Amino acid sequence: MRGKISIFSVCLLVFTVIAIAGAPTDKEEQGLQTLIPKIVSAWGTMDITKVDPYYAKDADFIYFDVAPMKYENWQEYRQGAAKLLFDPNRSLTPAMNNDLRIHRRGSLAWATFTFGVDIVSKEGANSHLNGRWTMVLEERPQGWIVVHEHVSVPLPGS
Repeated sequence: MRGKISIFSVCLLVFTVIAIAGAPTDKEEQGLQTLIPKIVSAWGTMDITKVDPYYAKDADFIYFDVAPMKYENWQEYRQGAAKLLFDPNRSLTPAMNNDLRIHRRGSLAWATFTFGVDIVSKEGANSHLNGRWTMVLEERPQGWIVVHEHVSVPLPGS
């Protein structure tokens, strides 16, 4: 009987340690599950100053968007996005699909999801675009921040 109690106690201790060790990761991933939609919503404001806080300003971080092929740093990205996305449109309404996946390895994480965006041009024309989005985030003292991003749309007919 003593042996069974000892084995039970050791198993209970092991499961408790595993649960405690796993808690911060779950908490961090839950925080990222909340953060990613905030970033997407910030783009929908069409106010680049609302987007700025979520992105790293490091001079050598490249960002990929639908057009052009790449931006060499955040400053280029913010100017290009404002010109291509905000200037010709009255509104952008992005909506994430229910496929957000977050993978975390230490101070780095990446998130993948698909989305749709309803667009109303300044002339009043409505359009819809489906796409896929990958964000690479780094945990810094002030919190998680996007250090790389890749946004793309499928080829017609796919």
